Amino acid sequence: PFLSIPKWFERSQKIRLSLGKQMFKKYIAYNGKPDIVHVHSFLIGELALWIKENYSIPFVITEHSTGFSRRIYSQKTVNFAKKVFVNSKACIAVSEPFCNLMSDLFKMPFQYIPNVVDTSFFTLKQKSHSDEFIFLNIGHLDKKKNQAGLIKTFSNLFNGNQKYQLKIVGQGIEFTSLQNLINKLNISDQVHLLGKKSRDEVKEIIHRSDCFVLASKFETFGVVLIEAMSCGLSVLSTKSGGPESIITNDALGILCEHDELEKGLIDITNKVFDPKVIRNYVLNNFSEKIIFEKLIRIYE
Repeated sequence: PFLSIPKWFERSQKIRLSLGKQMFKKYIAYNGKPDIVHVHSFLIGELALWIKENYSIPFVITEHSTGFSRRIYSQKTVNFAKKVFVNSKACIAVSEPFCNLMSDLFKMPFQYIPNVVDTSFFTLKQKSHSDEFIFLNIGHLDKKKNQAGLIKTFSNLFNGNQKYQLKIVGQGIEFTSLQNLINKLNISDQVHLLGKKSRDEVKEIIHRSDCFVLASKFETFGVVLIEAMSCGLSVLSTKSGGPESIITNDALGILCEHDELEKGLIDITNKVFDPKVIRNYVLNNFSEKIIFEKLIRIYE
């Protein structure tokens, strides 16, 4: 951990590199030289380049950053990212749309391997006997995640109907703004900001919910979706770049355009889903066994 100053990329990069070198040397002292390094995000790529140059250890990279789809990086940063990707033995992206975007942007092949979910932890929920219908959203509270849009849409549809509840887990700079919005719409008895929760608490909240909703403007993947689906929840998500590779058929949930969120909320409350079908889909596509087999083939 270090004090990161927003928009001062070079300073943060230098500190990351210095700390990374110390950590890598400590790793070698305890464990010996590794055969391969797996980098997650080009932001730490300079460390991988240093390891490759000084220890002759190759690396592969999995890119997750929404910054490329949001086009927030300067040309200098994009050029640095390309240097990392060119020197990598394999370039991976976590969703098919993101894979295509990265391949087009950098004129080089990226392959799709999704993120992994711990299916032994996120277990199948028991059948609910509650009369309430609980929508759940989990994520960092910022404008990119569009919790404000979700709250407004929920209010338009269900304000005053106590059967429908919306729970939002997470913290971030939008917390106060979102709470003010909830108070302004007079739905504080239906929409609940739960703040930061532990992993065990998150699982418990998922098990008490009926549907997971992701209203993001940009997502390279959406790990919270597969965590909820591993518990058997149906999911509703906007088309934001990543969920398109997750919600691949109508038995899992609903994928909608940003201006169709209201219709999606109505439709998903009127449709019956089989939790076992949803969980089995996750087991067959995003479990540790499935993802590890794909990664090991690349390492070999």
